[in-house]
Amino acid sequence: MVRSSSAAFLVSLSPIQSTSTPPTFIPIPISPYSRKKARYSDLLIVPPSNVLEEELQNSVRELLAANKEQKSLLISMQSSLVLNGAYCDLVRGQLAAQEESKKSKKGKLVGNGIPRLLTSKDFVRCVVAFQKAAEEKEAEMKKRRATKAEKSTAMSQWKELEKARKAENVAIRARWQEDVKAWEEERDRAKANRQRPSWNKPVLKGQLFSPVPKPTFATNDQEEPIAGPSRLPVNTDSDKSESEDSEDENESADDE
Repeated sequence: MVRSSSAAFLVSLSPIQSTSTPPTFIPIPISPYSRKKARYSDLLIVPPSNVLEEELQNSVRELLAANKEQKSLLISMQSSLVLNGAYCDLVRGQLAAQEESKKSKKGKLVGNGIPRLLTSKDFVRCVVAFQKAAEEKEAEMKKRRATKAEKSTAMSQWKELEKARKAENVAIRARWQEDVKAWEEERDRAKANRQRPSWNKPVLKGQLFSPVPKPTFATNDQEEPIAGPSRLPVNTDSDKSESEDSEDENESADDE
């Protein structure tokens, strides 16, 4: 199926070109979490009159918990696909610029009257000199310092990805806090009825997105970040957010 579709380049042995467009992902609408009372709460708060009703209520709670977990996973997967799409667009832009730079290079050796037989010693020397000059030029182009426009474009794209990542982490943390609150209500209800909660306490660990690496450019002998250190500076909003992420993860793990 893939080989006969527009995504055939993904399973092809040929190098991927910047014109190769990955399949477009169209997110599906997902209803927001309800801040009101949980579904079927009127049925679940009624004390069961027999064993069958108690089992039915427990089954409803398990199904509601499973549905909520699947919804959370779906939101997380769609968010990942959106960020991956932005990353692919960024890489394709860089690949297109690299392809344009290769077009300007000479790909064939012109002997200027020298015999073009491979057995000719003079021609072989010209070939060697040509290849050496081409390699040195390519190495020099790789080592050159990036222009101000290239740095500005790369930083703008990186900031957009970081902004989207932080916004998604805020949404994930908000949903996690709602899940924890619902779990605490369920825990108190189960404790009052001398029962165990019907689902485990939600954890934040593994759900948050890691920071997007800062773009770097090669200088004379080594790679340097385009602005400032490779890590985010101390006492910034980003660091504060990341530290809160780790604290929330540790707190959820400790409560478990």
